[in-house]
Amino acid sequence: AATKKIVVIGNGMVGQRFMENIIDLDEDNKSTLATFCEEKRAAYNRVKLTSYFETLDPSDLSMTEAYAEDGTTSWYKDNDVEIYLNDKAVSMDTESKTIVGESGKTIDYDVAVLATGSFPFVPPIPGRNRPGVFVYRTIDDLEAMLAYAKEHNVKSAAVIGGGLLGLEAAKAVADMKVESHIIEFAPILMCRQIDEGGHNALVGKIEDMGLKVHCNARTEFFVGEDGSTDNESDSPVSALRFTNEGWDDLPVQMVVVSAGIKPRDELARQAGIAVGERGGVVVDEQMRTSAKDVYAIGEIALYNNFIYGLIAPGYDMAGVAAKIV
Repeated sequence: AATKKIVVIGNGMVGQRFMENIIDLDEDNKSTLATFCEEKRAAYNRVKLTSYFETLDPSDLSMTEAYAEDGTTSWYKDNDVEIYLNDKAVSMDTESKTIVGESGKTIDYDVAVLATGSFPFVPPIPGRNRPGVFVYRTIDDLEAMLAYAKEHNVKSAAVIGGGLLGLEAAKAVADMKVESHIIEFAPILMCRQIDEGGHNALVGKIEDMGLKVHCNARTEFFVGEDGSTDNESDSPVSALRFTNEGWDDLPVQMVVVSAGIKPRDELARQAGIAVGERGGVVVDEQMRTSAKDVYAIGEIALYNNFIYGLIAPGYDMAGVAAKIV
């Protein structure tokens, strides 16, 4: 019997878990696995990103074994999984069942699994392209923040977003020995999870850690060192300006944006696979997309018009998809 070639697009936590599930289920070795990985390192635990500062060793976050110099781990070889590091899938043809990577590599598939996750949403605040403005998503992002903070002697930083990820980013900033300000548009922090009572308790704890919280904040500009407030200036960030009445500028030398996520569905769109009105690849309860033999799992998958941006449902989806595939 011919083997089934399964290609997983995205080697994040959910894509990795899916492959592990397939290996466990495929006792007769009827399938082969390959995965595109845009980053320079194989899958790591993004949930633990804040603990990166404890050792600054990426291997401590790896989902498998320690990293070799090339960014892979022994798990891939041991399990005959082909991994294309530093290679993002850029186009897909569901008729000829092929996927093309940024490298120009073309891969055939019998089954394709979209596990492309999401990217950080950056609000359209003028000055967002200045040096010193970062997003919080990958190990590379953290390393860039560290380098910038050292180089520019950063004393205080603003984190845009008071959701779960924003609070983690604020803790990461505090761990860099930088004064950390949490800037939240809503009246309370973590508004998806807690109410005002919970917010008050949480703020007390956060302030005990030396972090500052600013809710109901209406950020107008990221101001440059030269005082500019436009998008064209490449003067490094030096302050936040608000439209709130009576609020002074907040002097900061670094801004970290953690204001939510958007599904990375551009590959699916290009391939003509059905996506939701506000993004995300539409799936049924078996994680099937509108294209034959193409599945979607994790933060990219839109099930019942809802995106699940947490790891537990992502792992559940990986489990369901692995059984069906």
